[in-house]
Amino acid sequence: FRKAIALLETRPAGTERDAGELTLQLALGASLIAVRGYAHAQTGAAYGRAAVLAATGDTAQLGIAQTGFAIFHMTRGELEQATALLTEALASAEARGDRQLVVICHQNLGGIEHYQGKIASSLAYCERAIALYDPAHYDGTVRTIGANEGVSAQSFAAQNLWFLGRPDAALARAEEAVALARRVAHPFSVAVALYLEAVVHWNRHRHDTPALQERIAELIALSEAHGFFLWRSLGRAFAAGMRVTNGDPAALVEVMEGLALAAETGNQLGTAGIMLFLAELQRAAGQLAAARDTVSSALAVATQAEQWLWEADLRRLDGDLLLAMRGVADEAAARYDRALAIARAQGARSLELRAATSLARLRREQGRTSEARDLLAPIYATFTEGFDTRDLIDAKALLAELT
Repeated sequence: FRKAIALLETRPAGTERDAGELTLQLALGASLIAVRGYAHAQTGAAYGRAAVLAATGDTAQLGIAQTGFAIFHMTRGELEQATALLTEALASAEARGDRQLVVICHQNLGGIEHYQGKIASSLAYCERAIALYDPAHYDGTVRTIGANEGVSAQSFAAQNLWFLGRPDAALARAEEAVALARRVAHPFSVAVALYLEAVVHWNRHRHDTPALQERIAELIALSEAHGFFLWRSLGRAFAAGMRVTNGDPAALVEVMEGLALAAETGNQLGTAGIMLFLAELQRAAGQLAAARDTVSSALAVATQAEQWLWEADLRRLDGDLLLAMRGVADEAAARYDRALAIARAQGARSLELRAATSLARLRREQGRTSEARDLLAPIYATFTEGFDTRDLIDAKALLAELT
């Protein structure tokens, strides 16, 4: 593509040359997403140039260019710029009746709100995208913006459902996303869906499971075969993380190597959640001080980037670490209370349950058994599924001790 663009520069300036370059820049952008990452500077340059070329030309291509440029800004953590570009592209697509671009815009706006901690509204965007997505009219726009929009919408719906306290529904959606990606037969879309299903498995169980092993192994193999740098790096970090949870603290070095490689893509979206993943593994490896440092850095990142999705769980973990390191009950309880308030404001029932379990466990150790039970029991009772997941198993066991 770059050679073709260079050849075009030898042609006379004008609309014909601009149209040819626009097509090539969009294709280059999609290729760079795969091999460099959404947030890489080269990816942004391709979509930025495409947006300039499309500004006085084809409105549909302008929408695609704006969307690609928005995804670049979104993954760099520049959510305000991304939202503005997507909102403009969505209005234009709705006016033209461009259903596919409407789906893409809804899905990406949902992605932004997901990381901002606006979980219910993010799910609404995703559900709108899923309802409008029509595989019969899928025309390969995926080649110019990365993953299939139906796959991405299903995958992000799955993440939202887990936060909202529906772990079984989340897993079902994540599996649907993988199945759709396989039907589309687009390897990059399969990689995206595999990674996001792996995240659901990790959130459900927080340790190694056969299903998680299978997804990560396939993600790594697929990413190595096709050169998907970001997904390969994150896949390797996940694989090493499973070894840490299985009692191999030395594998933490490989986790950090994988995350460092992923950071080379420039991605800033969901960084606080990735740092939470690292902190939990540092805790499992007995590196409590390092884990607290990671939590502190993650909270600073969340504040700077206005990505509040994992704030409640970071504060819950900080309380756990304070107790383990210094035994300061009052400070830990303050962290748990803050985590509970944040989770309730976001409607993040899964995170609310985690924070309530930690606080109830502390109250039990202080001899305040009835207070612990009164806190945890009503929250546990709101769950209607996912009783085989780690969080619900832990909460049920604690409640049995409180009776």
